[in-house]
Amino acid sequence: MIDIHNHVLIGVDDGPQSEEEATNLLKQAIENGITDIIVTPHHYSGDFINLKSKIMEKMEEITYIIKKHHLDIKLYPGQEIRINGDLVNELESGVNLPLNQTQYVLVEFSFTEIVSYAENLFFDLQMKGYTPVIAHPERCRPMAKDPNKLYELIEKGAIGQLTAGSVCGALGEGMQETSLKMIEHNLVHVVASDAHHSTMRPFMLKEAYQVIEERLGAEYVEYLNQNAEAILNNKEVKVRSPKQIETKNKGAKKKKKFFGLF
Repeated sequence: MIDIHNHVLIGVDDGPQSEEEATNLLKQAIENGITDIIVTPHHYSGDFINLKSKIMEKMEEITYIIKKHHLDIKLYPGQEIRINGDLVNELESGVNLPLNQTQYVLVEFSFTEIVSYAENLFFDLQMKGYTPVIAHPERCRPMAKDPNKLYELIEKGAIGQLTAGSVCGALGEGMQETSLKMIEHNLVHVVASDAHHSTMRPFMLKEAYQVIEERLGAEYVEYLNQNAEAILNNKEVKVRSPKQIETKNKGAKKKKKFFGLF
């Protein structure tokens, strides 16, 4: 399996802070069946600033650790970039880093709002030859509450990426149902671990695929797996026509809360 979003680099964000923590996380990834990881430290999220130059230096450190401990896993550079007005210019100037230096750019929204310039920014990204990948839209409150806000971005060419823990129910039953609905309605195209720690925020990609197979069918697992591989290798992600999710019961006296989340 291929993981396109996680935090395994040492001392750059809220991921591992020591060689031991990073090694335990990598061993867990291998046990989870993961063979390839695109590392995606936070960039412009809170106080975390991780420029491309810093990430490439940290890649050398983690590569040494992999060899030292004889770990059978491959790592590739990337970033999880908090959406901001300079994103495109900094990609073009080499400050920002696409996923494995491909056309795919992992973009994180605030958990509480969708910035007004998001659609224009995504358009500018695409005009420069990039494809925006929306990190964990199920955890962005406005998108979870009204998935049609996500639909509008996907319908215009963005890619959606779910967090494995959300699919497994580790973040609540409501979040799990939201995630599965997003898969069913073709609003997301890949699942990733977003792992930070081997205990507190572990790899759960294998478990997520098991849930998807049980609830939606094996065909969805194959589809999501293939798209993760496509992103890693800069191939075209298979995009199915997105569908809107009905969030209200028409004619009902009371407004129904979306999946019980809000």
